[in-house]
Amino acid sequence: MSVPYQRLTRIDARWRWWRPLVALAVLAGWYLVSQVLIVIAYTIPVGAAGGAEGLVDFEQKLASGALDPTDPLTLSVSLVSLVVLLPGIVLAVRIARLGRGVLSSVRFRVRWGWTAWCVVPTLVIAAIMFVLQALYPFGDGMITGDGWNHAAIGQSTVTLSTLVLTLVLVVALVPFQAAAEEYVFRGFLMQTIASWIPRRVGTVLAVAVSTVVFASLHIPNGYNVWGILDVGSFGLIAAIIVLRTGGLEATVLQHAFNNIMIFVLQAQGWSRIDLQSQDANGTVGGWLVSLGTSLAYWGMVEFLAKWRRLDRRSAGHEAPRFRGPVPAWAGGPRWTEPGGTGWDGTPAHAAGTAGSAAGAVRVGGAGPVDDAGPVDGAGPVDGAGPVDTTTGVAGRS
Repeated sequence: MSVPYQRLTRIDARWRWWRPLVALAVLAGWYLVSQVLIVIAYTIPVGAAGGAEGLVDFEQKLASGALDPTDPLTLSVSLVSLVVLLPGIVLAVRIARLGRGVLSSVRFRVRWGWTAWCVVPTLVIAAIMFVLQALYPFGDGMITGDGWNHAAIGQSTVTLSTLVLTLVLVVALVPFQAAAEEYVFRGFLMQTIASWIPRRVGTVLAVAVSTVVFASLHIPNGYNVWGILDVGSFGLIAAIIVLRTGGLEATVLQHAFNNIMIFVLQAQGWSRIDLQSQDANGTVGGWLVSLGTSLAYWGMVEFLAKWRRLDRRSAGHEAPRFRGPVPAWAGGPRWTEPGGTGWDGTPAHAAGTAGSAAGAVRVGGAGPVDDAGPVDGAGPVDGAGPVDTTTGVAGRS
């Protein structure tokens, strides 16, 4: 027996349908408070340096170009506001007691060795995307054999110091921004839906919901239909990769490299390129390129996973549903860590729930377990000892 990534939270016997809602509430509170603190942290020095006019100008820049790579200040605000989701979702899952490390992978942690292997297909796709975006989309291309094609893209509008600062911010923050989005959409959201609904239907709905929500959140940025399809295709294939590999490592790398490359190409602020509409106003060709490269990345990751014999599922079993208090032995790490004891020895009713109704159990095995006879009609439970009247499961010593 084994458990797929999307059902990892069901390994812990403490799981309840309401726990993901608790995590969501904690995340929402964390995000609200963090955004207020970020605004305060930025507006105080901006106001001190530029006064009321500086604050108005800063607000207008945020409203019109939050991800403008030619303005390091507003870009950093946008990235930091997303980065804070990463510790927020990890903390929320811990507070809601959904399990430690369940969002990362079926190994309940980041599989750094597998992550290193995923760098290879990531670099291949990044190189392909660089060629497609830098050489061909603007007529004669951004780059020629002699360097930048200034006739097609114009001149840089930023100073060298601004360019360097932007590149430092992008390299330092974008990986965490990408990880935050993957942990929320391909991690928490998919695991929540799949934990509520039976496996096959739940898995399909988990992928669909995470994809739709991820794409819909880009609508306020002014994306047209093709831009939304571009983002949606990326999210859909990323969700499938997560399910196929049992973790978020591959998609975090793909997401991070994709965003870094886009920001680096745009950081010069070329005078003939409209940065506000370049990403939002997608095209059929752009969507097909994104779809094709995502599929190619999935194929390479799939090959690596088979070659490296990657653990795609967690060894063990899903916890049974308890009636009444969860026994103390059900929450320990030996039951939730990969390769742990599992749940084979836990008695279960025909209905599939562990334990028994109140008053239906007798201590010491001195009689039938319930009015219908011993559990499953098989007498004592696997010789596991007397049944605990508090928990309704076989006692363990």
